[in-house]
Amino acid sequence: MDNNISKLLSKEIEELMKNKFFFRTPNNMKILAYAVSYLMLILLGIFLNIEVITAFLSVFPLTYVLGARGLNYYIPLIISGGVILSLFASHNMIFWFGIHMIIAYIVYRTIYSRGSKLLLVAIVNTIIFLGIALYVFLSIKMGTITIDRTQILNFINSYVNSMVEMNQGVDKNMVLDSFSNLQKSFPVTLFIMLLAYSLVLVHYTLSMLAREFVIIPVFPKFSRIMVSSKSAYTYIVVTIITFFVEMEAGSNTYSFWNILFQNITGILSLAFILNGLFTAFFFVEQKSKSTIGKPILFLLMLIFSPIFELLGFIDSAFKLREGYIMMKRRR
Repeated sequence: MDNNISKLLSKEIEELMKNKFFFRTPNNMKILAYAVSYLMLILLGIFLNIEVITAFLSVFPLTYVLGARGLNYYIPLIISGGVILSLFASHNMIFWFGIHMIIAYIVYRTIYSRGSKLLLVAIVNTIIFLGIALYVFLSIKMGTITIDRTQILNFINSYVNSMVEMNQGVDKNMVLDSFSNLQKSFPVTLFIMLLAYSLVLVHYTLSMLAREFVIIPVFPKFSRIMVSSKSAYTYIVVTIITFFVEMEAGSNTYSFWNILFQNITGILSLAFILNGLFTAFFFVEQKSKSTIGKPILFLLMLIFSPIFELLGFIDSAFKLREGYIMMKRRR
């Protein structure tokens, strides 16, 4: 009896694994409904001018249709959406929906190839970040966006002067330095904001797909996420290059290469801070089953980020967690 049950379960698992996207064959009416809902979201975004929300929501139905019927439905659907957008929408809305059309395809390919949820978040974040950078660059080149340095400086000076007048104890140079740091660190700040957006977008889309019997990837435990040792060596090289670039730039802190390497260093620093947090999570899990330790560690990370950055760098360069596991097995 037990052998028959195990054979039956094995056959069912084999049948499920043959499917690349769905556990259960999707209904034709539901596929049509999601295709129509995708176009309705585009129209809703156009008429209510809420492209960020509607583009966010559109990834799920578009991915569902793509998974159910493949490129034969996906391509005509995005062409139809593209025609509607080109006739009635602004350039910003066309760009934003275009990015999310690509994201829907990436979500589909990740599920189809059994990729990880973490990899999906990283790819989505990178595509949005690079897409925005390219869009802004082309807009400046084409004259859609004009940057008048004199007007910007006048605005900053007037704002700083008003701040100093309102608060006599505020140092003007300190306020100007804060603006300077904000300008130089803006790409890192944007990257972090887009990372949060990508995480929410991927989680929402996969959660909705899971309700429709889609085989979704799972997010690994934070304590199992590791930054590769190559990143540690890259960080050392970039830090050295940044040092020499800053020396070469001198007083010109707004040089292109100076800002570029400062932001690369900032992004790598953030990666090591998070890696340090995940390393701390790992050792807490090894020593205790209590869940209270992780929120405390998160708060400590916000206060003592340099310590977590150092811990993350050591774990990345010397494989601290792997060494601990190997040592534990030998005992």
